[in-house]
Amino acid sequence: MKYYILILALWLGNTSAEAQKGEMPDWLKDYNFDPPRECSSNPAGPLNLDVTDATCPLLVDDETAFERRSWHPWTFPPVCIKPEKATASKLCVFTYTKLRGATGISLITTPETAAGGIDIVQDLDPVWEEWSRGIPLGASEPPPYEVRELKDKGMGVIASRTIHKDEVVLLRYPVIVRILDPRPWKQEEVMKLLHRATVQLPSKEALQMLKLAHSKGGYIIDDIVNTNAFGVVLDGVDHSGLYLDVSRLNHACKPNMFSRFSSTTLGMEVVAYRDIEPGEELTFSYLPLNLLSEQRQTLIREWGFNCTCSLCASPKDAAASDRRRGRIQDLLAELDRPGIRNHAAVEKIVDEILDLCEKEALAAQVGDFYTIVADVYSSMGDPHLARKYAELAVRELKHYAGYDHERTRSAAMFLEKLGTQENV
Repeated sequence: MKYYILILALWLGNTSAEAQKGEMPDWLKDYNFDPPRECSSNPAGPLNLDVTDATCPLLVDDETAFERRSWHPWTFPPVCIKPEKATASKLCVFTYTKLRGATGISLITTPETAAGGIDIVQDLDPVWEEWSRGIPLGASEPPPYEVRELKDKGMGVIASRTIHKDEVVLLRYPVIVRILDPRPWKQEEVMKLLHRATVQLPSKEALQMLKLAHSKGGYIIDDIVNTNAFGVVLDGVDHSGLYLDVSRLNHACKPNMFSRFSSTTLGMEVVAYRDIEPGEELTFSYLPLNLLSEQRQTLIREWGFNCTCSLCASPKDAAASDRRRGRIQDLLAELDRPGIRNHAAVEKIVDEILDLCEKEALAAQVGDFYTIVADVYSSMGDPHLARKYAELAVRELKHYAGYDHERTRSAAMFLEKLGTQENV
């Protein structure tokens, strides 16, 4: 296996060197740098009036790229495979090597999804993006951490100075985005696309990929993606995304960091849950935070390790945590019972759940809880309290999930619906 990785690394280095040659190859001399476009789009945002007439590109695949002599905005012509059944689409590799002017990204997806999600390779107007987010975009510089070998844990991320609550420690974009369900295509051909997707990345990112952990076996790059990737959504389709530096953070069931995701840009921020002291390891949870210890241990074994975080290492603390988290589930079930839906009962449940969430450090899930409470008050015919909790839900979800995360958008739509009902 080490021999194979070395061969792949040498190939990546040679590929990068070839790509840097200044002479334009013959097959590129007729490239159409101004291809036809369709469908009104303004990815930079409405504050940038200079690009209001922009339109998004036509669908591109391995055939149309050479028919039109253009595969804009991708760096290389797409390489595609056909599905096993004619009812499905092709699966292609689309690579862009100047994402946000700094890194590369390879998509393994259908031509339709690549065209629909093309905005991820566009540079948003920074004023518009910051206004949409409601908070500044950016991470701490220089980075307040270092990556180093940890005893019995492999590589880990350690704070090099005090990190304050809500400080953005990392802002990264994926280098590989792969469709989550590859069943319509032959596995061997999908692996070839994954290999090409890696080779076409800038050599720095590709070689950094090969240093990530792998635990499930099989083709090395596939194993790396399966071990380290996060779930992302591109144009409404489920994919997995590999974020290089973010993948270095180890798991903890009671973490000190959380991730905030943008479905518009696929950017992921890693944010401090609380104040963190120098020398402390930075961790976040690979799993939903509200699971009980037995559920967490069962799922975490899929990553090839047993969790030994501070919570799991103490049977007494784990048992107390399970009681609190179990109580939260019981209280949420009570909210579904019409018989207790009176203001005094609901208020009592809300207060107890918020207290338990604080003890369990479940702040990232409070926004979802507020959404449930808003719906309860709406069903009780109390628009004032429904709106109050819907506004709290949007605020919390913007902070912990992301300004354009699916959960945030759903809460914002519910809040808008409440406003429409009040105006009727």
